[in-house]
Amino acid sequence: MNLTRTFLDRSFVLNETILLEKRFFHHELNVLRKKSGDLFIVFDGKGNSAMAEILSTKKHFEICINKLFPPSPRSGIDFDLGQSIIKSDPFNIALQKATELGVKTFSPLLTERVVMNRKSLDSKKRIEKWYQIARGACEQCGENWVPFINEPTNLIEWAKETSSQTKILLYPNAEQKLSDIAFKETVSIAIGPEGDFTVGEVEALKEFGFIPVTMGHRILRAETAAISVISAIRYGAKEF
Repeated sequence: MNLTRTFLDRSFVLNETILLEKRFFHHELNVLRKKSGDLFIVFDGKGNSAMAEILSTKKHFEICINKLFPPSPRSGIDFDLGQSIIKSDPFNIALQKATELGVKTFSPLLTERVVMNRKSLDSKKRIEKWYQIARGACEQCGENWVPFINEPTNLIEWAKETSSQTKILLYPNAEQKLSDIAFKETVSIAIGPEGDFTVGEVEALKEFGFIPVTMGHRILRAETAAISVISAIRYGAKEF
């Protein structure tokens, strides 16, 4: 049975009846045309999921939890993806695809060549929009874990705080290739903005244990680089 999935930020109790505000479930009610008796899957973004049955769509969106699924453990390499802030559409694509590929933490980075309005990056509305994108990606791909999304952080501050066993930065002029690196269980990845990292930023990242690596002679867009590097590492770890 191919059931649709919906994020629901709460714990699930077998046979519990839940009254939800219809205005938060426009997609389910007005796009998917869900009705009484229909089944769908709810997940909390923390590894838990359940089967829900719609009881009513009249005054409230009323559902009943009629089956609990075993919790989904996190599997494979834990990624902290440090993605420099870029234009909204490609940045959102990077977030969406990184979520589909199972990153644990997504860290928006403020770097010297970021061209976005830095003041607007601090808004709660923008961060909530990023979470909506991540939740939607989880709904689509069957992932029960929504990544933790950090507030936009200065590149060097992030480099100081991230504690992964393996740390890399994508840099076209690097001497080592991605395939030269032996990856451990936790990996931090730094990806630059449209103009890439400055030489000074590269040197600073190296001081914090980041290894510059190249992915070949092609200059990849930032969102393409994010998808490619995570996929390549997971393949090398025999997760694919």
